[in-house]
Amino acid sequence: MPRRIYPLNALRAFEASARHLSFVKAAAELSVTPAAVSHQVKRLEEYLGLQLFRRRSRGLVLVESGQLLLSDLREVFLSLDNAMERVMDSDSRGSLTLSVAPTFAVMWLIPRLQKFYALHTDIDVRISTSLGLVDFQRDDFDAAIRLGSGKWFGLETIKLFDETVTPMCSPRLLEGPDAIKTPDDLSKHVLLHNHSMDYDPDAPTWESWLKAAGAIGVDASRGTHFSLPDHGLQASIDGAGIVLGWRTLSADDLAAGRVVEPFDLTLSLGSSFYLTYPEAHANRPNIAAFRDWLLQAVNDGEYRNRL
Repeated sequence: MPRRIYPLNALRAFEASARHLSFVKAAAELSVTPAAVSHQVKRLEEYLGLQLFRRRSRGLVLVESGQLLLSDLREVFLSLDNAMERVMDSDSRGSLTLSVAPTFAVMWLIPRLQKFYALHTDIDVRISTSLGLVDFQRDDFDAAIRLGSGKWFGLETIKLFDETVTPMCSPRLLEGPDAIKTPDDLSKHVLLHNHSMDYDPDAPTWESWLKAAGAIGVDASRGTHFSLPDHGLQASIDGAGIVLGWRTLSADDLAAGRVVEPFDLTLSLGSSFYLTYPEAHANRPNIAAFRDWLLQAVNDGEYRNRL
């Protein structure tokens, strides 16, 4: 009996639309127009003789038949991705292409990368730094390291560590007539600001830290402003001021005494660093090797023992 020929493009358009409940977002994922996605979904509905969505002014609503189809299609596409990955595995061992948050790359990954190379001399690592989300279907990346909640649909996410912040400065600022001894003493020094978390209204700032510390007479709005935390940390190492530093990522500089923590008060960043990749990539040899090494580097207490 001959196999039926299914409208694969229409099924892919439906699956993306059902995940996003939006033709517009599905179109962006598939790199086509919303009209093309809508046309493919309508074609599938005609093929099945069933309505899959209710079209609303604010988006799409899956009807029962659409929910049933989505549930089965996710498994089908995952199996298809796995099959393709198995075919590609023979070529995947020799390289690993990563998209990494810039600060994580500079302050944590790159200083430790030689240890990965020592264990896996057959894998060439390619690192691209970015803060944007990765579209693994469009972009040529094996995995990514990002800061966030870890709730990214269709991706396997592995938590690396949480992050907290606290004031950090050069040891020189703890000496002399303007030595930092209490939070109020920060009024005598330049505050270094990091704006990389401005998208999160709950992320700690100098204003929230000073309030928690009960500081008086310190203007939280003044100082020097940076877009990334490693820039502010370097400025603090150079004695340019005091930064609200990220403790885990700053562990090497704290251990070496390049910066110190004058106070015990820390605040949670509210986000964590994650290794993430498509579920279908989980068994690729290069990703498995990097994942195992990365988790070992995180869990062996290498940075925690320095604090």
